[in-house]
Amino acid sequence: MRPKTNSIKNQIRLIYYTFFYNENNDSLTLIETFLYPFVDYISKFFRIIGWFLVCLVILLITNMIYLYFSIILPQIYTTTWPNFLIHFIIGNWLAINTVFHYYKGLTTNPGQPPKNKIDNIASMCKKCISPKPARTHHCSICDNCILKMDHHCPWFNNCIGFYNHRYFLMFCIFMTIDCIYLITFGFYYYCAYVYQNDELNIISFVINLGSIPSPHGRSIFFTLNAIEFFLCFVAIFAVGGLAGINIFVVSNGATNIELRSMRIPCVPSTYSNARNPYDLGFRANWKIFLGFDDFKSFFLKVILPSSHKPLGDGVDWSDYFKYNQNEHDIFLV
Repeated sequence: MRPKTNSIKNQIRLIYYTFFYNENNDSLTLIETFLYPFVDYISKFFRIIGWFLVCLVILLITNMIYLYFSIILPQIYTTTWPNFLIHFIIGNWLAINTVFHYYKGLTTNPGQPPKNKIDNIASMCKKCISPKPARTHHCSICDNCILKMDHHCPWFNNCIGFYNHRYFLMFCIFMTIDCIYLITFGFYYYCAYVYQNDELNIISFVINLGSIPSPHGRSIFFTLNAIEFFLCFVAIFAVGGLAGINIFVVSNGATNIELRSMRIPCVPSTYSNARNPYDLGFRANWKIFLGFDDFKSFFLKVILPSSHKPLGDGVDWSDYFKYNQNEHDIFLV
């Protein structure tokens, strides 16, 4: 455990000795030491606001599902039977996957290094004062070392690491598809039901906050729906952009932290010659990340909700590097 600087005097003393009596001083050490007194307050702030953001996500998803089953799907039911069946299957598939992956990403422990002896030690954590396996990083908000840490996500109030990175990315993908589906097909049938006008423009609908005259009345309810459609429109770019970044990261067999440390951004002009040793190729990277090896396992583990664990334990990466030699047997257990 790191020492607690409970008094201003001790904090000033710590900064002073680090600045002037540290032989291994560098700019990063100076910055970290200067900001150290504020770390606890920042961490507590993010932990508190994290639960608030989680409630917002749950409220958004819940309202999307309610909107779909209370208004949109009943309106689709008035059309043809094949059309209703197609939208019923797609809507339920998207809703189940979105809720499942968010719940799993929220509640799944991203993974911490074992407390007992570790054979594959890459470095020592100066915060925990304990050995770190390869690809492990310390999260100042969770105050833990996280296996294969990607980042700390306030919308999940959790670190994204070895055991829940797949849930995080799949949620982003399904949430983006959800929002696209809702503001296209969903909005079309919503307007056909509420306003008896299937050609209403979504932009004018949002600007007027749903206060367009309707034979159903209930202006406050429709105003909330207008806000919901607006949030879905924003989420397409926000969550979709986040999904796109993580798709790029996974395609390179890395994490966000690793790509930043190796300076491998999307901008070719700043690309360095650093090579990621965990990049086994586009195809292998995705098969390892999603945990499938054929069409059947792809359907069961990717198309349908699945709680299967990733390859290995996040500490020993020997199975990871043996994947290409034993590709067809690696996920049979």
